[in-house]
Amino acid sequence: MKALLLIPITTLFCHAAYATNINNQPIEEPCSDFNGTAKLGFIYSKTTNTSMSMNSAATLKHSTDDWSNKLKFSSYYTDSSKEEDGVNKYSVTLNNHYMINSHKFIYLRNEYNHDQFETYRHEYIIATGLGYKIYDTKTTKLTIGGGPGFRYSKRQLNDLDHPSQIERNIIANAFLNAEKHITSTLTVGANSGIDYGVSNTNYSIDGYIKNKLIGDISLLLDSQYIYNTEVASDKSHSEIYSTVSLTYDF
Repeated sequence: MKALLLIPITTLFCHAAYATNINNQPIEEPCSDFNGTAKLGFIYSKTTNTSMSMNSAATLKHSTDDWSNKLKFSSYYTDSSKEEDGVNKYSVTLNNHYMINSHKFIYLRNEYNHDQFETYRHEYIIATGLGYKIYDTKTTKLTIGGGPGFRYSKRQLNDLDHPSQIERNIIANAFLNAEKHITSTLTVGANSGIDYGVSNTNYSIDGYIKNKLIGDISLLLDSQYIYNTEVASDKSHSEIYSTVSLTYDF
């Protein structure tokens, strides 16, 4: 009788990784299709101006056998008494991947960027193409891809050269993503991309080092470099964002 009473009590208070069938063989429970990351930290930014500010980001992923969906929000913010010294931008990106086989996939990227101070106040990109996983192991990942796309952009109202100018362009996009697990707690990675258009070409590259501290909490050091070929005459072509953050994986 005592044994029977212990069964429901144990079930309520233990997060078991395995169940038991009638033959007393362990059965692994299916993992959740959802996972994500939240990030918060401070930032050193060097664009047209230099400042110290706060950064935040959140990522939500959903995966099945054939589909992979990733929604990401990131922001950089500086509270400055002078607008020209500030950084206030955010980005929302939705990436959808459909696996053709174990290596090839079709992707669709929807991205919106808002920047309060740099040349382009609003930018929306939709891009698609074919991707290929060169390496896809537990410790090493290397992926490339490319294809056509469309970009909508609008300049700042106070742009010295083309105030509130709207441009719509067909673009060509390409990317390369790499990640390496050095140890069970240390991960390094890099991502690069290009959106080529007649009115402007955008290059971006970022790298990161992630070290697990305790449980699902990690220390993240990352840096991003962005270069636009066409900018306002009083703006810099280059943007650099270097951050130190704490992340939580769920």
